[in-house]
Amino acid sequence: MTSVLKILENLCYEDGLEISKLEKSLKLTKRVDKDNLNIAIKALSKLGIVQYVNEDKLSINNSIPFLQGRVRCSSKGYCFVAREDQGEDIYIREANLNNAWHGDLVIVLITKPGVKRRAPEGSIQCVLERHNDTLLAKVEPDKLTGDLKAYPLDDRIPVTIELENVIDVDKKLPDKDLIHEIKISKYPIAQHKAKGSIIRELSINAGVEGDIELLLAKNNISRNQDSPKVAPRKISLKGREDLTSQPSLLFQSWESKNSPSLPALYAEPFEGGNRIWIHSPTISERINLGGRLDKFLRDKGEVICLGNNWLDFLNESLRSASQFKINDECEAISLIIDINAEGNITDWKFSLSIIKPAKIINPKHLKAIKNRKPTSKSIPIAIKPIKDNLEVIYTLIHSAKLINNRNNVSIKLDEHIPNLERLYELHKTFPSRDFHGWSKTYDSCDSQSISDVYIRLANNILAQHLIGYKLPFIYKEHEVIDQSSINELTKSALSLDKNITVNLDETLTTNELIKSFESSTEKKILHKLLKHIIPGINLKLFMINNQLDNEVSNYDISTNNIESPWCCPSLNYWNIFNQFILSSLLSDGKNKASSRSKVIVELGKKDSWDQVDWEIFSSKHNENISIHSSLRLVQHLNEIRKNSKSFRNNIISIAQGREAQKIIGKEVTAIITGVQSYGFFAEIDELTAEGLVHVSTLGDDWYEYRSRQNLLVGRKNKRTYQLAQKVNVRVLKVDILKNQIDLELVKEKEKEKEKEKETVIENETIINNDPA
Repeated sequence: MTSVLKILENLCYEDGLEISKLEKSLKLTKRVDKDNLNIAIKALSKLGIVQYVNEDKLSINNSIPFLQGRVRCSSKGYCFVAREDQGEDIYIREANLNNAWHGDLVIVLITKPGVKRRAPEGSIQCVLERHNDTLLAKVEPDKLTGDLKAYPLDDRIPVTIELENVIDVDKKLPDKDLIHEIKISKYPIAQHKAKGSIIRELSINAGVEGDIELLLAKNNISRNQDSPKVAPRKISLKGREDLTSQPSLLFQSWESKNSPSLPALYAEPFEGGNRIWIHSPTISERINLGGRLDKFLRDKGEVICLGNNWLDFLNESLRSASQFKINDECEAISLIIDINAEGNITDWKFSLSIIKPAKIINPKHLKAIKNRKPTSKSIPIAIKPIKDNLEVIYTLIHSAKLINNRNNVSIKLDEHIPNLERLYELHKTFPSRDFHGWSKTYDSCDSQSISDVYIRLANNILAQHLIGYKLPFIYKEHEVIDQSSINELTKSALSLDKNITVNLDETLTTNELIKSFESSTEKKILHKLLKHIIPGINLKLFMINNQLDNEVSNYDISTNNIESPWCCPSLNYWNIFNQFILSSLLSDGKNKASSRSKVIVELGKKDSWDQVDWEIFSSKHNENISIHSSLRLVQHLNEIRKNSKSFRNNIISIAQGREAQKIIGKEVTAIITGVQSYGFFAEIDELTAEGLVHVSTLGDDWYEYRSRQNLLVGRKNKRTYQLAQKVNVRVLKVDILKNQIDLELVKEKEKEKEKEKETVIENETIINNDPA
């Protein structure tokens, strides 16, 4: 299927493109497809999006200020378009949606400029690319006709889908526990509704595997993508540094057989500090940028953790070729970092290498090392297999602690994930991957937490290196937390715990706030409130040549800690892209001014860019990099990251919901974690799952909401419900699809009646059993 986006991408020539060449570039051979293309061109021409240069040539019309962006709808019906150029979001009234759905890429025309605090308004002119070609829906009979129709579960897509493959309308209606995955065959246009067909039925009650299938479909993640039959490129060993004599170590916490491959580490004392080696599996050297294998990985985006298993990112041949194996010679891209006694970087060097990993270090080893007394001469059984590597491990742990203590930029918080077998792999640190604006607290007993410290440092070093060479890369941008939000949270913290010591001069940083919470008895609640105000992280593209990011070019990278991920290419595509730029610099970069020059520059060394005053790459290589370094790529990857984050949140929520189902009707203890005008949220101690106690269920009084104090107050009885208050609740209902748990407060009178009943029963039992 050809989208409008593909048509416009092929019309980027200033002097236009002939329609016959456009058909060829879109690979249209059938008469029907060519006719459909002509219909699309006429429609785009009438809208003013394209124009005829002459009778045969087409080009994009740049005289009209059209903007591109993605539709963002809320469940309450508000719609905006998030602009590609990072400008202010555009508000879209329902009448101007033009049948666009949540997530669609669209062209929009601003109809009313933004004034003061009001967003600009616009009208969607055309849908460039549909976000969903499949979606989950409930199949129910139409109230008027009785025909079965599909109603999407996502309430941000309020449409009705007519079903094409339902023959017998009078057949038995689907079970209420069944959800249907619908394949869209025709999207709505004008008065015509969307049409689709049922692909498969998914049961709400099909166990853990059934839950996973449900969530994959819900988040538009495909389990079975056809991998291209392309063998990975063979890597030339010429010029690679031989590090096979170095017993590098793999720090691995994940236990699943198909878990992703991670970097290898090695360290030794050096000039009063330490020298550290980080060896990354090389994937960028095995694929062609723009080739079929590259496109497959770009579309797939990243690896997905299914709880205690993994949905692979790499295809089997690429995974087998690149994965580090113990006592095998493996190609790698290595980074040597020198740090001093305080943990400051003094030097670094990138190189292409061959390594030979010696051992896997798991959490059991690290726990035994932590529990071992420093003066003990005996070696515990748990660490005997790695006794020859203990000095290296001690050096790596010590250096990781130094580096972590100096990192004042990234926010570290505890993750509260239920201790369930189905979520086992999620408990481990996910190196370099930020699903939120914060990452997991450093844990010296989690192998991957130690790796994470070095990986983030290596990412920061690559950003500095590529900025020095003015080369493009993808980096992670932490959105700024609004100071007013921090101030509001500070007030809430002081109302909860008066012993907290904070600086109230309105210059308090997030990390300072976290430190002030450490000794508080309400630390868990305060961290939960903090997580709500921390904005997310986005991927952005740094390209100094076309002024894509003037702000970044002025950054002092050493203090702003920009991360350019590259060490973990088995995790996601942005690591692969950045690794490609690095490996190109090391293998294809010109390391001297001319072929006759005797001065050779090591392009992987720190500050080497200061010695280079010539073009690093050939014009052809520069053109190839420029073609594939686009905003569209980064936006695509950000969409994938959102889907992955949503899936991760959903798989935790559904596990909590399943556990909550087991205690429906039972009384449990909970702590109030949020208060709103419509009720309060309480976290069940056993599940770390939140449920809502609706204000209508309180019943005994009229409750007023006081936002400044975060509490509900009864008008008559003056009873209050506020943050951190312990309450007894009963689970009423669990909605698995909406991730909602309804709770009911167990009131004191009810508890007294229950105690009276229990006392009566006990007395009757004693009387009946009395032999007299």
